[in-house]
Amino acid sequence: MKLSTPSGFATEVFLVEAPDRELLPEGPWTLVGDLRLREAWLAAGLPEPSHALWVSVPEEEKKLRTVIPWLEHWAGVPLHREATVVALGGGVLSDLAGLAAALYLRGVAWQVWPTTLLAMADAGLGGKTGADLAAGKNLVGAFHPPRRLVACTSFLGSLPPRHQENGRWELVKIALIQGELDWAAEMLQEGPVKIPWVERALAYKAAVVHRDPREAGERRLLNLGHTLGHALEAASGYGLLHGEAVGLGLLGSCLLAEDQGLKAFPPAFLGTMARRLAALAPLVPAWPACLPLLCRDKKARHVLGGGEEPATEIHCILPRPGEPAVQRVLAPQAWERPHARLMDLLDQEAARA
Repeated sequence: MKLSTPSGFATEVFLVEAPDRELLPEGPWTLVGDLRLREAWLAAGLPEPSHALWVSVPEEEKKLRTVIPWLEHWAGVPLHREATVVALGGGVLSDLAGLAAALYLRGVAWQVWPTTLLAMADAGLGGKTGADLAAGKNLVGAFHPPRRLVACTSFLGSLPPRHQENGRWELVKIALIQGELDWAAEMLQEGPVKIPWVERALAYKAAVVHRDPREAGERRLLNLGHTLGHALEAASGYGLLHGEAVGLGLLGSCLLAEDQGLKAFPPAFLGTMARRLAALAPLVPAWPACLPLLCRDKKARHVLGGGEEPATEIHCILPRPGEPAVQRVLAPQAWERPHARLMDLLDQEAARA
């Protein structure tokens, strides 16, 4: 099924049950795929270029050094400018393959075939590619939209439960951005993720990205949960999965919004969020480990004042129940109290379990 996207949108979006070779590029193409998916790819009757790259890329290897051998390989094929790169895998592989496609010959076309719920809901759509630096996540990257996104739901069946849960939080994020508490609460109930949720989230994100392709305004709303989330993820040494960190960041954002004088979320809703996240409590880093990473976040800016050291401000997205989220610029230290309250809520729910 081809999803409806805004006229002129850079990416065609398909949500299909099984892989379809008709959706592969018509001209010359190559493949960068997760090694664990090679057997499933071939079993589906899909072609494998002789110069395909099957790789394993854990979160800690989301670095520029990972893509350099890919670029050298493409140059040796050689891969020409009219070729298309097909990326098959989760969010880390998608981000890196898109970045490599942006760099090779100053930009070649690419398709993304996301195979995790997280990649379908977040990394696959929007054209933001990236790699991490020691100072923080996604500090290197390019806006390079894929020509086509093909989300095959059959790939989701092989995901372990933790990775299913990991992707759920990116869907909850979309509901909270819009203030749709009932939809968010529905997605927080026990049970499998529903494909209509993915379709709805993709449609919303496509509309936002189309209106603001380079994140100059409205698209910043899609960072909800990611400010604290990225700091928690990196400070945990990537013991937290990205979606888990985003879930914690979403709960922290709800608490920060209340601290900033916005309408408070119902305690029952916060309790439901904390209940789903409580098992992660041992992995949540202490506040002193998070603060330096918040100060180096790519959305942070340094403002010269009267003192010797510049003040740091960070762009934050604050959700509101029943209303769209709002954007505020705050000091990183504003997250300290929400972090503490977040830990208290997780501990309370863990004690009840």
